[in-house]
Amino acid sequence: MIITKLIKQLNFIRIILLSVIFLNSQISFAQDANKWNEGTYLGTSLIFNSIENGDAYYNNVNRSVVYNYDSDNEKSKGIKIGHTKSLTNNIFAGPEFFYSKEKSLDFNDNSNGGVTDTIRFLENYNIGLRGGYIINKDIALVLGVGFSNQEVETSSITSGADVDRQLNTLRGKYRNLGLLFNLGSSFNLEISRQINFFDESISKDSRTGRMAHTITIDKTKSTSITISKFF
Repeated sequence: MIITKLIKQLNFIRIILLSVIFLNSQISFAQDANKWNEGTYLGTSLIFNSIENGDAYYNNVNRSVVYNYDSDNEKSKGIKIGHTKSLTNNIFAGPEFFYSKEKSLDFNDNSNGGVTDTIRFLENYNIGLRGGYIINKDIALVLGVGFSNQEVETSSITSGADVDRQLNTLRGKYRNLGLLFNLGSSFNLEISRQINFFDESISKDSRTGRMAHTITIDKTKSTSITISKFF
C-alpha cells in the first residue's frame, strides 16, 4: 500500500509539474521525517547473495581460454552501523559500515573432469557514504557507495575430497540503491540492492596436480532486508 501511494505521488508530480501545493506538503513531510533518519543507527540484515554466469571465471596460466563459472545463490546475515545528518529539508547523508558473515558459492567445472571449485566469502567489510532523499514522512530513497574488503577461501573438490585450500583478500568497491521505510518508534525497514566489484584476482598454483590457474570474480550482487534503530 505504501509503495502504491509512492507511485501515485510520483505520477502526480509529473502530471502537475511540481505544483506549489505539493511542494509545500513535501517540505512539511520532510521536517517530520528528520525524527527517523537523523543520528546514529544500528541494524541487522538478511542478505540474499547471487552471482551470475560470467561474473566469475578462471583461466589456466599461459592459456587464452576463459572458463565461466555457473550461477549460484546463498543467504547470509550482517550488521550495519552508521550516522546520518540532514543537509537540507529533504536530503541526508553520512558514513556507514557494513559487515556480513560467511557465504559459500559452489561452481561446477564440467570441463575439468567434474571438479567443483568452491569460493567461500568468509567475511565482508564495506565502508562508505550513504545518502538519501525524503519522499514523504514514511519513505526515503537511499543510495550508498564505498570500498569493500572481502576475505575469500578457495578450494577444489575432486573425488569427494576438498583440497587446495587457499585464503586471499580481495579489495574493491560497492554501490547500492534502496528504499527506507519509517516503522515508528525510531525503527526503520530498508530494502536495498547492492553490487560489489573486485579489482584483484586469485592465483592458484599446480601443487595438487591441477594446472596453475587464475580465478577472477568481477562482481557479486545481493538484495538485503535490514531492520535498524536510531539512537
